[in-house]
Amino acid sequence: MLVAAVSCVAACYPRPVDPVGVPRAPAAFVREPYLQMVSDSAASVLWMSPPGSTDSAWYRVPEVDSSWTPATLRSHGKGTRRTDLGPLPAATTVEYRVSADGDRLGPYAFRTAPPTGAASDVRVLLFGDSGWGGPEQIELARLMRREEWDLSIHVGDIAYDHGSESELTERHFRVYAPLFASTPFYPAVGNHDVRADGGRPYDAAFLWPAPFPGVRYYEFRWGRIQFVSVDTSSGTDDVSQLRQGRGRQMDWLEEVLKGAAADASVDWIIVFQHHPLYSHAIGISGHELDADLRERLLPLYERYGVDLVAAGHDHHYERTWPIRAGHRVEDGCGPVHVLTGGGGASRYARDITETPLVATAQRVYEYVELDVTADRIRGRTLDRDGQVVDEFTVRRYAGTEAGLPGKCAE
Repeated sequence: MLVAAVSCVAACYPRPVDPVGVPRAPAAFVREPYLQMVSDSAASVLWMSPPGSTDSAWYRVPEVDSSWTPATLRSHGKGTRRTDLGPLPAATTVEYRVSADGDRLGPYAFRTAPPTGAASDVRVLLFGDSGWGGPEQIELARLMRREEWDLSIHVGDIAYDHGSESELTERHFRVYAPLFASTPFYPAVGNHDVRADGGRPYDAAFLWPAPFPGVRYYEFRWGRIQFVSVDTSSGTDDVSQLRQGRGRQMDWLEEVLKGAAADASVDWIIVFQHHPLYSHAIGISGHELDADLRERLLPLYERYGVDLVAAGHDHHYERTWPIRAGHRVEDGCGPVHVLTGGGGASRYARDITETPLVATAQRVYEYVELDVTADRIRGRTLDRDGQVVDEFTVRRYAGTEAGLPGKCAE
């Protein structure tokens, strides 16, 4: 019986596919342009064109000057072109267009980030485990394009199975081309993203403000929000040592969180990573929780006042109540954990358990909308039909380092 079950897993497990019904890039482009590293003063645009292509780019800030400024191009990995736009004014609309061998795309428009520390409502797209290529991913992508976002956060596994160049092109950039031309994209690296060639295709596809050369973890500010992307997936010393509570990434992470907790211009701390610290999934796509990561990272997040921890890896959706020291607590007394692994990957052979810590857990394809204001984060989770399957509110959590208010007493 066990042999038969294993055989069925090998033979019956759905495989990733190239998307059907999604337009391909124009002939002169392999990947259409997409935004990276948008800040309050600069932005980068990347695209991929065939070898030998003659490329150009231009940009303008219509509120300042209606004329187009030629942009300087450089290479970023195999076949990828990059242009850095700036200096740019904060919280302002910028337009750009690109050309490859005479094929011109654009103009596309985006808004720069608000000044660091400035109060501003922010709308965030949050999703993960998406790059399967099937109809579920495509339907979700079409829904995402109907909304306007300030930025998008991905919790990893962007392109199954291995994160190869062709998988990234077909199952990520092709599917989300209209969205990412105008919405900056910030990924956390997933385990499937770095299987091909040591993750080189992934590294050549994206930009992030790495604190050290060659690492895949980073942090950035957006107004009064501190975002932190943690690498739990790369096969590096930084990741293996993180699981032991030591090393360069661990030291960096504590320094970033401690600084954000002490910074009066930071209202919110949002951490995003691939592997969840809480998950109630079981079955083939319900992975065992990583005990080492849980032991090392939870105390850090609770000490320095992380408000929201977003993750994926398990292919379902769930949200916890606020949790501190392994117990449900009042709103604003501990981090909320959101697992958004329903971005399109197969849901094969999975079930969900229940505990007092989980507010909701559903086997559903989904993405999450986060509306961040001065006093709360409002979340809505939508399924592939556009139906709201969860709504929630996150209140500010100061962390045990700052001292908890009376309502948070054990």
